[in-house]
Amino acid sequence: MNALASSLATDPFHARFGCPLPRTMCDAITWQHMSWASFTERFSPTTGPLRLGSWTACRAPGGRTEFDATFGIGDTIINCAATTYGPIEALTSMLHDAGFRIEILSFHQQSIGDETATFVLAERDGRREWSMGVDADATLSSIRAVVAGANLLGR
Repeated sequence: MNALASSLATDPFHARFGCPLPRTMCDAITWQHMSWASFTERFSPTTGPLRLGSWTACRAPGGRTEFDATFGIGDTIINCAATTYGPIEALTSMLHDAGFRIEILSFHQQSIGDETATFVLAERDGRREWSMGVDADATLSSIRAVVAGANLLGR
């Protein structure tokens, strides 16, 4: 069996959706027949110090967009706003202001049926983590991936 076939045979994302993980993600992590539940727990945690409450966007002058979000951080609820050219720029700015200083090093999206899967490699203080978000809305998929990355790096 060649390396690609061997990698796909142990890739839980491929087993579930028939699509491989981003190659750079496969090169950076190892697993041996990880279940889908273990995979999502590892790369898309639903618990952590940061929780997304709401996310809205409306057009602003100059081709920019006004983004508003509500986050739970521990026991505190915070409201954030940013006017930028895109949702990831707005989100990372909001997270920075809230004390979650992360940098997005790699970003991949792919359609999986009626949903979009987003994979993000984020870094904080020299530590890197891959994370994943899945949603019917491509923007929310990317937001979920970045929030998952912030939670993984916040541990």
